[in-house]
Amino acid sequence: MSAFAKWLTQACQEAGLTAEQYGTRVRIIAQCHFLTEEVECRPDTDGNLRFWWSWGKPIADRNDHTRLLTADEVDDLVAAIRHVVTIPVRRRP
Repeated sequence: MSAFAKWLTQACQEAGLTAEQYGTRVRIIAQCHFLTEEVECRPDTDGNLRFWWSWGKPIADRNDHTRLLTADEVDDLVAAIRHVVTIPVRRRP
């Protein structure tokens, strides 16, 4: 599981995100720090390795939320994570 976390960390970094690995967890640091997210690689109830959001849900495909991503679908995982941590923040004047 740590190897998958390392792979995801490197892929996030290559995609221009700031990412740090902590064992089976990957912290993705957003420009607006309140959007920083920590995901974890662990098995689901069927034994499939998946990455999980900090709120306890497995990461799903950005375009098809019914399709859960496996730990080796790194490009799709990065796209889903980028979508969450790079939400534009509107500042009030």
